[in-house]
Amino acid sequence: MTTITVPASEPEIREPEGSPAGADQLAERLFTAVGRYDEVATEAGHLQSLQGWWGEAYDAYRGAASRAGDEHDAMATTLRRVARAVTAYADDLRAHQGVADDLVSRKGELDADRSGLVADINAITDATPQDVEVLRARAADLRLAYRRLVEDHADLQRAVRENEQRLRQAFEAGTSLRDALSATGGASDTAVEAMNRPGAPGSGASPSEVQRWWAGLSEAQQQAALAAYPSLLGQADGLPASVRDEANRLLLDDDLATLAAQRDDDTLSPEEAQRLANAEATQEALTDADGFEDPTTGERPGGRLWLYDPGAFDGDGRVAVAIGDLDTAADVAVSIPGITTETTDVAVGVSDAINLYEATRFNGDGSSVATMFWLGYDTPEGAIDLDTITRGRAEDGGERLADAIDGLRASRPGEAAHLTVIGHSYGSTTTSYAATDHALAVDDVALIGSPGAGPADTADDLSPGEGNVWVGRNSRDAVGFFGDEGWWHNPGGLGVDPSSEDFDANRFEAESVLRSDHRSFADHSRYYDHDSESLYNLGRIVDGQHDAVNAGDQTYDPWWRWADDPEGEREPSTWVPGRSETRAEP
Repeated sequence: MTTITVPASEPEIREPEGSPAGADQLAERLFTAVGRYDEVATEAGHLQSLQGWWGEAYDAYRGAASRAGDEHDAMATTLRRVARAVTAYADDLRAHQGVADDLVSRKGELDADRSGLVADINAITDATPQDVEVLRARAADLRLAYRRLVEDHADLQRAVRENEQRLRQAFEAGTSLRDALSATGGASDTAVEAMNRPGAPGSGASPSEVQRWWAGLSEAQQQAALAAYPSLLGQADGLPASVRDEANRLLLDDDLATLAAQRDDDTLSPEEAQRLANAEATQEALTDADGFEDPTTGERPGGRLWLYDPGAFDGDGRVAVAIGDLDTAADVAVSIPGITTETTDVAVGVSDAINLYEATRFNGDGSSVATMFWLGYDTPEGAIDLDTITRGRAEDGGERLADAIDGLRASRPGEAAHLTVIGHSYGSTTTSYAATDHALAVDDVALIGSPGAGPADTADDLSPGEGNVWVGRNSRDAVGFFGDEGWWHNPGGLGVDPSSEDFDANRFEAESVLRSDHRSFADHSRYYDHDSESLYNLGRIVDGQHDAVNAGDQTYDPWWRWADDPEGEREPSTWVPGRSETRAEP
């Protein structure tokens, strides 16, 4: 008698209990309470100095006010940690419930295969050896699939328990007044221990050391550190982008809830109002990034909040938002903006990054893509500004950009991405400083709408490799006119015009069908326009298809008058997405 053992249907899927929405509501209430404590602490500081009162009673009053302020500030810190832990719990619970849904779906498919196998076995009345071999192979495959399902289900249950334990620890760490007022602000022992290990952010560790620190933590330590110290982890170069994103989203939720509560109470200071505006702009941009669908697959690659520092640079803020998975994408592009760009403009920057993502995927080689808008330096305030016509902020920004790229590289110790940095306007000068003075660790550099290449005299000065410096300049772009080109044409003071034959970079076609009849600032903002020459060519550069880039003629200096731009004599074209061989004339 021939026996075929059919595996049992297992396991019984246990879905995580709880309501992420309910936890989010609790976190919002806790953040509101944080705002109340912050208000008292701030007011206590203001009331310490009173005119016309002195003596022992006044000294006693000042001491009491100071202690009250410090205690309320400490309580706000502790409550903020708890609120962030609740937010992290809600996010993880939501993810765990999604995993459980996938497991239920997998088990349903396996059970259907099992039923089909049983029916096929019962239907055979005179099985041949070949029939038996096939049925046993199906049973073996099914047994292996059930075993994997059991293992994945066990992993899920362990993750659910750890998530609940972290939340329980967060609540318990703040139950006593002494712990709440301590230097750790009620942070769990697990989080404190993790941050005391060598290589932790804030210790002066290099990006590579930070990467190794994170990789050496247990999952419980990682999650505890994230919940307790998101402000450190959110800016830590060397950490995976997914970790920075999670930390920065916690900080963003904190600001949105706490500052909105203070706005409702009409207690916002001007600085706090600006911080809230930056937070709301970041949330809008992140919503756009999260909702974007890949035009070739229909899937959502998701946004990543890689940098969030809304109070930096006197309220202008620092922010970086990516589309796609920075941790795994084969092709990564980082866009650097120019003058007047602040955190409140992040939605526009993300829109450009989305366009660049689409252009890279259209006509691409199929590689995965991530594009990031990076505003990590203090941009000049306006077109008529001393900072705009000098190089100080570009020098500082170049160092910050090089550090950011080093951090991005270090966070991926395995297979490196093909990485392109695109500097627009004053951002191109900033990029030149990063490449020339700080050995910018990228594969390709593109300068668009550049007012000058800063310290670089030729493309070789900043080239990551021969032939890997690219320049896009609309012939009508008024800002591009400010680059130095010859002894007669030197109006800007920001360096050589990188589109010139003297600089000798690879100039690509970047004219616009909407270009003006004369030089204008409107043409300075058209490099990321849909279906444009510039966007098409930037997509080919990011994708690594250098041979597909459409070359433009370099500008040249006739010495006796202003420089000539041959591209201005050419009729612009539009590029049809998805059909690389088709070039549509306007």
